[in-house]
Amino acid sequence: MALLRGLLGAKRIIDLSIAATSKKTVSVPKGFLAVYLGEDQVQKKRYLVPISYLSQPSFQSLLGKS
Repeated sequence: MALLRGLLGAKRIIDLSIAATSKKTVSVPKGFLAVYLGEDQVQKKRYLVPISYLSQPSFQSLLGKS
């Protein structure tokens, strides 16, 4: 019985984790990465960058400077 309770508890944790993850990814289309630029919360702007840009040397250079 204790094993069953433990398994149910673990399943609930996994379900909550999946639900939290799926809520975060809904706002970013598949194949894109959200990048936030700005000094503080007021100035921050969100940009959607295609994942294919991650392999570009110029984009890697910009990421390195951040």
